[in-house]
Amino acid sequence: MQILHISDTHLGSRRYNRESREEDVYNAFHQLMEIAVREHVKAVIHTGDLFDVYKPSNRALKVFVDETRVLRENGVPFITIPGDHDTPKVREEVYPQRLLGDSLGLIKVLLGDSEKSFYELREDNLSVKIYGIRNMSNVFKERLLQILGSLKPDGDRNVLMLHQGFREMLPYDNAWQLEIGNLPKGFQYYACGHVHSRIENVLPDGSRLVVAGSPEIIREEEIEPWAKKGKGGYLVDLSGKEPLTQPINVDVRPQLVEKVRVDDVDSEIDRLLSKLQGLSSKRKPILHLILEGDSARRAVALKRLSRLEGYVDFYRVYKDETIDVREKVSPPQTQGSVEELMASYLKAQGYNEGEVKLILEAVEKYDSDEALEILRKFAEM
Repeated sequence: MQILHISDTHLGSRRYNRESREEDVYNAFHQLMEIAVREHVKAVIHTGDLFDVYKPSNRALKVFVDETRVLRENGVPFITIPGDHDTPKVREEVYPQRLLGDSLGLIKVLLGDSEKSFYELREDNLSVKIYGIRNMSNVFKERLLQILGSLKPDGDRNVLMLHQGFREMLPYDNAWQLEIGNLPKGFQYYACGHVHSRIENVLPDGSRLVVAGSPEIIREEEIEPWAKKGKGGYLVDLSGKEPLTQPINVDVRPQLVEKVRVDDVDSEIDRLLSKLQGLSSKRKPILHLILEGDSARRAVALKRLSRLEGYVDFYRVYKDETIDVREKVSPPQTQGSVEELMASYLKAQGYNEGEVKLILEAVEKYDSDEALEILRKFAEM
């Protein structure tokens, strides 16, 4: 009895308002559906944030319906709970999952607080009951705890689907609604969403709490965990008394966070190009740049970074940590030769020794043929 656990697909997400990023999200979902069929799973369970917004675009809805057709053709149910992104912001609206489930019969939706709270799978006299509770905000924390306390799982194997923040994972004010100790007993597998990076916990009774994470990189802070653990879902074997889990990866567009010193931007670009050429992915990567160094060099550096075009899907300044070094320079001296006073003033404006030297040479030879060559060198610096 094997199922596929996925979460936080955020269909319709269009990060940085780029077509390629929306396509990446759909591509990851397509790969997951292929995995489900290839591995002959009995069900796909999705633990929330199926869509990026509670009013998904027609395109996002069509992608979901088209991509899950292969499951329906193979008799594989798609079982889901709404996440916080799926939750309507006004009372009169409905979850998009209810349109797909209640109205069209394409999926099984579990809410946990108002209707039948489980879906049963059976194979060779083995009963697997999958329970689910929709995402509940901090306002409904007490109600959430009441529902959890009322659950009495009675299948041979039991799965609980949640899309909540856990204190152990998100120890920040208003970021969590549950602690692991709040989980009801009797479940072998706690399938969780909400957090976008993979987490696996084996609990004292042998049960497992698994956060599947998002199958695509949605936010920059997911890049480092993706590099270590990958992105995708989990194959879960419920045949034995203790579940067996196997992370299974999808191919995602590479993303890198890189620091760039604007004072030496050409060397930095050469380093980045060398690194990009070493990537094995067929898809062009995304670069998130952290600028460092003298802020006076920032404008020139931004122009030079255009050398990256053609090697990346796109690049962006993620953080600007440049500083105004002129604040740290001593005020220009007020005594000395004209050349010394000019040099002192230029250094106070943030120019380095080499640049000051060229400027003074250009001033000295302003009426000679050498002046143009000196200015060219200065422009290159």
